Amino acid sequence: MSWDKYQSRDPRRIDPMKTPLYDYVVLDTETTGFKPENGAKLIEIGAVKIHDGKLVDRYEQLIDPHQPIPEYITSLTGINDSMVIGQPDVSQAIIRFDKWLGPRTIIMAHNASFDLSFLDAAMKTVNGGMFFFPHRFVDTLEMSRKIHPEKPSHKVAVLIRDYGIGDVEEHRALSDATQENMLYEAMRREEFGR
Repeated sequence: MSWDKYQSRDPRRIDPMKTPLYDYVVLDTETTGFKPENGAKLIEIGAVKIHDGKLVDRYEQLIDPHQPIPEYITSLTGINDSMVIGQPDVSQAIIRFDKWLGPRTIIMAHNASFDLSFLDAAMKTVNGGMFFFPHRFVDTLEMSRKIHPEKPSHKVAVLIRDYGIGDVEEHRALSDATQENMLYEAMRREEFGR
């Protein structure tokens, strides 16, 4: 089966198979739903900053979506309405996160198009309507599909068990970003030997 049909056509995309990376930020988001165009909002951003292959910083921010968090999201993430009241709104949060990232930082995510759709939507709320999040990205989902086309599932929960990283996906942004970094490191060693 060819996984190329799943490959993002986004011009910010970096081919994960081209070269191993040692300087990047792995991010994960938690949201109220699946599509920002259907009204879903960011409720958390978590990230780990990697420099020379070592974790050098962490970022974690709850976000007030100014709408009730659906019960199924609370049951999945543990994030409830009382936790986000008084937290920054999406405009403040995306500005703070972009400042923490710094210029020209490569970001990494599993199923990056999902996270980027929410980061792009957040950017539309600031800077006079900038339409995209200004960072290049690597998708570890794409990498997994290319390394192991035989796998029936490339979900994080499955991969972290397969690679011996963890038993469960936490569904909190910072812990998921940490696991996704460990997943990238395992796949990088498997593919590039370092």
